Formats: sequence, C-alpha cells, structure tokens
Amino acid sequence: MKVVAIIPARGGSKRLHRKNIFPVWGEPMLSWAIKAAQDSKLINEVWVSTEDEEIKKVALEYGAKVHDRRPELSADHVYKMEAIRDCFKEVDAGEDIVVSLQANSPQITGNILDAAISVFIEKERNELISVGPDLMQNAAFRIMSSWYVYQRDLSTKTGAFVADLIDVHTEEDVKLIESL
Repeated sequence: MKVVAIIPARGGSKRLHRKNIFPVWGEPMLSWAIKAAQDSKLINEVWVSTEDEEIKKVALEYGAKVHDRRPELSADHVYKMEAIRDCFKEVDAGEDIVVSLQANSPQITGNILDAAISVFIEKERNELISVGPDLMQNAAFRIMSSWYVYQRDLSTKTGAFVADLIDVHTEEDVKLIESL
C-alpha cells in the first residue's frame, strides 16, 4: 500500500500575504509540512499542488514533487478538495492512502503523521481528520482511502485524531508559534 501526501499551496493567500512561503522559524512555512511528510516512515510520496512559480520552486528545493494546478482551481471560492482530487488524478496508483496536509500547520511532525496514519489503518477508517484538544477540526491534515478522495456525499466511517497544532493565518499566529 502506498501513502501519498498532497499539500495544497496556492499563491493567493488573503489574510497573510504569501502565507505558504511566509518565513516561520527561518524557513518557508511550506517547508515544515514537506519535512514532516518526508520524516514520516509511512508516507511514500510528497506532492505540492500549486499554480504559483515561487511556491513551486520552494517545493522542489525541499524535495517534493509538484503538481501544476490549473489556475481555475486556485481561486478563492474553490474548495481544497477540488485541488486534491485534481492532483490525485496524476498520482493515483490504486490502493493508496491519501494525506491532505496543510502547509499552514508548521508544527506538524512525521511522528504525528505516522501515529495518525496508524490509527487510520488500525481502526479501518475511510477518513480521519485532525482535531485540536477542544475536539474542533484544526485542518492540519485529513487522511483518506484513495477512493474517498472522490467522495462527494456525507462521510462514513470517519474518525478524529487529536493533534494540538495551530492553524496559521495571520502574522500574530506566526508570532505565537514561534514563541512556543
């Protein structure tokens, strides 16, 4: 079984300009998600889906593969899963597990991802979402069976994995995580 991480990283961030490559701990924010996926013992491939040349350059520099996202999938109103589906069409090799990994959760680690993927497999889930200690979704990652990437109806056999991660959207968020 192959585990593929897909990191959606468009260039049009509104609240924090150039968010996906904004420096956090001296490196582009995107680099932390790529490193976490590479440090995972269970993830086999790391992809970044972007329409942005500067983000593409950073992704390649840190060792990710790049899916050239179509511009119409980079607009503000487009749901993240549309970009994930489009990228997965390129990398789909059958019985995969897909990890949708957010670039704006730079505290993520390979160990957290491995623990979550292990729970996903052990509990035989179709989908596993990350939640904070308050049990509210923090959007750091979403793990899915390959066929679930194309799911458009209500989720079934969904689980949650507690990961105390800050979802970065502002410079104040960056200052907060850098102070921890």
